[in-house]
Amino acid sequence: MSRLRKKHYKKQGRLFKVIIGIITILLAINLFFVVGFSGLTMFIFQAVGQFVDDLPQIEDFTPTESALTSRIYAADGTLIATFHGEQNRELVALEQIPRNLINAVLAIEDERYYQHQGFDLEGIMRSLIINIVSGDVEQGATTITQGYIKNVYMPEEKYDITYERKIKEVVLSYQLEQIYTKDEILEMYLNTVYLGEGAYGVQAAARIYFNKDIEYLNLSECAMIAGMLQTYLHSPYIDENAAMERRNLVLTNMFRLGYIEQDEYEDVIRLPIITQRPREETEKGFALYFVEHVKQELIAKYGVERVFEGGFEIYTTLDPKMQIYAENAIQEILPHPEDPSAALVAIDPKNGYIKAMVGGKDFGDMKFNLATQAKRQPGSTFKIFALLAAMEQGVSPYMTFNPNGTVMFDIFGSEPWEVGNYNNASYEVNELPILEATVKSINVVYSQLIMKIGAYGIAGIAMDMGIETMLNPYPAIGLGGLTIGVSALEVGAAFSTIANYGVKNEPIAILKVIDKDGLVMEEHEQNSAQVLSAINAFRAIEIMEQAMLRGTGTNARLDDRPCAGKTGTTQEAENAWFTGFTTNLLACVWMGYPETNIKMGYVHDIRVAGGSHPARIWNLFMKEATKELPIENFIRPLDDMINLQVVQNPETGKYMIPNRFTPQEQIMIKQFRYGTEPVVQMPIPEDAIPLMPMVSLMPINEANHILIEAGYNNILYKNESYAEVPSGHTHRQDPMWGQPVELIRKITIWVNP
Repeated sequence: MSRLRKKHYKKQGRLFKVIIGIITILLAINLFFVVGFSGLTMFIFQAVGQFVDDLPQIEDFTPTESALTSRIYAADGTLIATFHGEQNRELVALEQIPRNLINAVLAIEDERYYQHQGFDLEGIMRSLIINIVSGDVEQGATTITQGYIKNVYMPEEKYDITYERKIKEVVLSYQLEQIYTKDEILEMYLNTVYLGEGAYGVQAAARIYFNKDIEYLNLSECAMIAGMLQTYLHSPYIDENAAMERRNLVLTNMFRLGYIEQDEYEDVIRLPIITQRPREETEKGFALYFVEHVKQELIAKYGVERVFEGGFEIYTTLDPKMQIYAENAIQEILPHPEDPSAALVAIDPKNGYIKAMVGGKDFGDMKFNLATQAKRQPGSTFKIFALLAAMEQGVSPYMTFNPNGTVMFDIFGSEPWEVGNYNNASYEVNELPILEATVKSINVVYSQLIMKIGAYGIAGIAMDMGIETMLNPYPAIGLGGLTIGVSALEVGAAFSTIANYGVKNEPIAILKVIDKDGLVMEEHEQNSAQVLSAINAFRAIEIMEQAMLRGTGTNARLDDRPCAGKTGTTQEAENAWFTGFTTNLLACVWMGYPETNIKMGYVHDIRVAGGSHPARIWNLFMKEATKELPIENFIRPLDDMINLQVVQNPETGKYMIPNRFTPQEQIMIKQFRYGTEPVVQMPIPEDAIPLMPMVSLMPINEANHILIEAGYNNILYKNESYAEVPSGHTHRQDPMWGQPVELIRKITIWVNP
């Protein structure tokens, strides 16, 4: 820093060595009491004399160079983003920094700064006493000067909590104060300290958090910035509550030390923290949600400062062309600002590589990644996990259930589970195979299947395949009714396991990280696991192909190659999904409002469902993204033996599929080569399903008694005026009398009030 002047520097004399010796002994005693009686005492005291004689000299230390920019590359080597350090640092003179900010920093970091000589002997004594009493290191005694030394002169050792490093820090801090004035050191510190969001120095922080130059910060803003000196985790962009608590602690210290008056303190401490990102932060970049996803993964491994200062070369899985196709597809289907948002994740199922990611409309407006962070209800998407769990248990997709009406199930320890079809759909048949129920996404059939196979199996297989959210094993999960929702990335990863014939790969964004010295910090190694039998994955693929050829997914169908997929729509169309794949590319599309679950109804005059807007987005993306990929058929696995639940027909001796009423003791598991297994179901006995009694045109009490006696307990009475019958009499019913109606069916009776 050119404006800083050096003072005449004198080497340490006897007095300084005596002081350092005392500090060394105090720190040794501190360490002794914390560690305990372990034979360490003699070693430490012998080392003190030698250490004092070999005190480090600041001339032997070189201040760290400016932070180095980290670069992110796409799979084709294209530079797609940088994480910069120096470019986001703007130096300011101490005279430009508001007095409130200086006082806030002193109040929270080093209130005796202008009284000590680089190290605070009183603070060391105080922390020593506290640590001895607690038996742990609960309080340090780091000064602002020590903080600057640690960040600039000893960056490689800054995280080493050792006796030797602490003494070096004290010695160098004392020497630095013989060279620079207090104001000069404070100025250097405030220009180099990291304050989160890539901001180095208080001027950069003022811009990042409040979009203003430092001289225009108010008292609340000054206190908030000072509060982040301890850790960037106090950033309001990360944790608003933590930021508020820390700001208020700074204000309390400022008031205690007389830096602000009581009325100022009482006024400001009630204020909320209001942030504003700078305009340049919201400008359009490339694959910003993917870049943020990569950045957060790196920060979790290496920490913020190394990511922003380390000069990393980061090689990723992103395909730039596919990323453009993904963004264009969403923009074409949902072009208007008031439209719902959409998220899209594309994955290569053979290795788990993330090829494209769209996490929202505008990264500048909303950093929250809807593709990775949003946890939303998946709707009928989860029927595939129920289907796979059933096949793994040997249940044939040709087993039938009644698809009509509303059904209710008693759940131990919970309210009855009521299930109806989407849009109250009804069907002309009373028996429908699981296969057809998958193609048409029929809730009533799947609810009965779920009650047959159990929710534990569904939850287990979904998590094995790639769902990371903990799934509570309630029956509703098979229809996508989760306690906590799932992200598009999770669903995409799990469906990739199906496309890869039961082999699970973790979704991968980072292939390799190289540091500034050319050292490979990490390099991806494939780690696959067979979590689902290949033949059952193939059987599911065949059914999902039918869903796109003639079922709910026809809007997504690709004309030039085989594809398989599944729709998902929640109640009131608050979330809509389509997830599908070819042999070499998978895409998961979610659509909804980002803030909360809001009914979408109709968008651009089209009713929202998984098979409408999300399916069309998927189709537009995949048509472009697969143009340069080979056209391949799904291949039947060599090991094509399946386990199947069967029952032996007593009349013919042939194996048949059990029906839903077949007693468990009659069912056996047999192995068949896929394609040779029985597909005909054992006939359902006539007496298995009771006939619905006639309960119209009679007093309500009499109708209720008849239904209860017949075994129907799920009864809904509705008032509806009808002059042809007396008050309190029934006049119509659903289902109608004389037809087979299962006891799980919800019965509706209309009564003249």
